[in-house]
Amino acid sequence: MARPADPNAKSALVTAARAQFREHGLQRARIEDITAACGLSKGAFYLHYPSKEALFLELVTEFERRMDEMFERRTREEDAFFARGGPFRSTEFVEGSARLPALVEMQTRQDIEALELMWERRDVIHVLINGSQGTDFDGVIWHAIDREQQRVVVAADRLKKFGVIRKDLSSEVIAMVLMGAWVLTMRQMVARTEKPDFAAITAELNVLVGEGLTPRPALPTKSRKSPPSRKAVARRSPRRVSLRNAP
Repeated sequence: MARPADPNAKSALVTAARAQFREHGLQRARIEDITAACGLSKGAFYLHYPSKEALFLELVTEFERRMDEMFERRTREEDAFFARGGPFRSTEFVEGSARLPALVEMQTRQDIEALELMWERRDVIHVLINGSQGTDFDGVIWHAIDREQQRVVVAADRLKKFGVIRKDLSSEVIAMVLMGAWVLTMRQMVARTEKPDFAAITAELNVLVGEGLTPRPALPTKSRKSPPSRKAVARRSPRRVSLRNAP
């Protein structure tokens, strides 16, 4: 009769494997080093996983699942927010609507939650970026980034519908800018030993990106000036001085 797998042993194997993957990359990490690091046998490893690649696949799948859950939860929160107050009017951004601080607080909290998950799983991200060459996981990180970029496009389209961001800008370009910032943040994060100040990061991103995407109210009709006539331009233009008449 087969011996049942010990769930505590599985947790220990995963912890040891994550450290080995980060230090050596997926291809050079060895099962014997993983098991030695947590005081288990290779037999104990194979009770839980058929290979080190299967263990790493579980880590990647779990990370993707949690990202999916965050995206779905963010969408539900935003839908509930706008169901209570309706879409924004462009004038609310100038007048200082009471809903704005609540919206910023919600989106900031959601962004920090995503950064916290990336920090928690930075070893997995590190392997996907730097330690998966020559394996079946080579290039997986870029497919994941492409998927997240498409999610941002969908989210931008939704926010346009709710009047939160400008409608004259392409959602695809917005996604490129935002994902560029997130990818650079992610790459810097995997090399750090000290946790960054996520509140400060999101606050600065809100200023740099958020203010540029804020809808602009239409100018009143009476303030829109028609271009000056040629005669008016001529009257305001300085007279030319003839060199023949110069002293």
